[in-house]
Amino acid sequence: MRAGMDSVEAAASVQTRPWTDDLKVCPHTGVGEATNQAYRNDGSRIEEYKSRDKKCLCMVEDTLLYAIYSGHNGVRVADFALQKMAADLLLGQLNGRSTDEAVMDVIRQAFHAVEKGYIDSIDLELATRTDLQLQLTDIDLRQYQYSPEVNNVLQKLDKIKNELAVGCSAVLALIYQSKLYIGNIGNCRALLCKTDEFDTLTVTQLSVDHNLYNEEEVLRLFRLGLEAQNFENRPLYSTRCIGNYLGKNGYKDCDFLSDASSEPVIFQPEIVGSVPITSACKFLVLMSSGLCRALHDLYPGDTSYGNRNLVQMIAEEFQAQSTLAGVAQSVVHRVVQLHHDAFMQQVDEGGGKATAFSNRDDITLLIRNFDYPLPNAFNNRKISNQSNTSTSFTSPSSTITNAAPANQSPGNETDCAGLGTMVSVCSTEQTENDNFKKPLEPVKSYVDFSDYYRRVAEARKLGKLPPNIDFD
Repeated sequence: MRAGMDSVEAAASVQTRPWTDDLKVCPHTGVGEATNQAYRNDGSRIEEYKSRDKKCLCMVEDTLLYAIYSGHNGVRVADFALQKMAADLLLGQLNGRSTDEAVMDVIRQAFHAVEKGYIDSIDLELATRTDLQLQLTDIDLRQYQYSPEVNNVLQKLDKIKNELAVGCSAVLALIYQSKLYIGNIGNCRALLCKTDEFDTLTVTQLSVDHNLYNEEEVLRLFRLGLEAQNFENRPLYSTRCIGNYLGKNGYKDCDFLSDASSEPVIFQPEIVGSVPITSACKFLVLMSSGLCRALHDLYPGDTSYGNRNLVQMIAEEFQAQSTLAGVAQSVVHRVVQLHHDAFMQQVDEGGGKATAFSNRDDITLLIRNFDYPLPNAFNNRKISNQSNTSTSFTSPSSTITNAAPANQSPGNETDCAGLGTMVSVCSTEQTENDNFKKPLEPVKSYVDFSDYYRRVAEARKLGKLPPNIDFD
């Protein structure tokens, strides 16, 4: 058995190049990344582990796949999911699939194939664990505290236990036949940003957060016999994921899950589709679980508030950067700095008290642009120089609205001082504990609003302004 383990460990130590690296990369996409950090009170930062985030932004003929896989407790599942998911979606499986349900079924099957494939791949670890457990039963328990043999077996069991706890959250976006499909499980997130008839940028969350801020997930766990105290200091624990055998079949060996009457962590992805890609669609945002956690730390209230602030940063960087990669990386840099600044502020004001957070996970931000202006792009500069004329650019309104789904009534609307506009606070996602909501704060404008006021005047003249909103 040890020889088998040695061969697996040796194979794992060899870095293989993912086959997805040979696929064509989508030119309309930018990615920003930052590795994890642990914070010290003196302001210094250190990387705690190798990055566990994996990404995909590739295209095969007319099919485009974008995905982020955020590893938990290790990177093995994220690595596996990256290559297996692409293989199950881009090698002809969609041929002849003309209906939304048929395409969604292919995505659903791909998720299930990844889960099954990974569980099958850990047969050796499961067999080794069983063998070690049997060895313990054969050892004289009276020598338990003194036997080096027992300690050696326990160390091996602990190592395998950690390996079986590895899992990952995932979010993917598939563009097929000019339609957008979203699949997610765990704590990664997808946002679609569109403009309405008044050129207001709206934000819709198309994914579902599977953690303890999701009331449906909390209720499901409560029915299994698990309450909040079981997850103390684990509010963003993924209640659904790929992998994590220890939270599924092996949950009885997990201290904070062992009281459950059945598997507490489940495999059940959310599939959304289709969303037609029209001229109103401006850009798509995919976020790793680490970015979602960072936004939660910065804006620990309504999830939509963090989403809106992130999109506000993205819209600002579209005006400042010359490439999509520059947009995504600049936003990541801003979030990283804001997060560290928030930690240092807690240290300065805490008087030695424990801080709300002291580290940050890996961050990956993927932006797929549809039709949002990038005025400083190099090709725009080239055209400007050739024509020897100055070009002017009018940006869409900087109002960021969280759009409600069709079956959800609008939420309260708040007048943001300094903008002169109404910003809706309704959301497509769950609202966290009301006791932790942070009041809306003014967001500095970054464009000329004269076009906005002109459009409001035109809409008022035509009688098309939404009722019950004071636009003055």
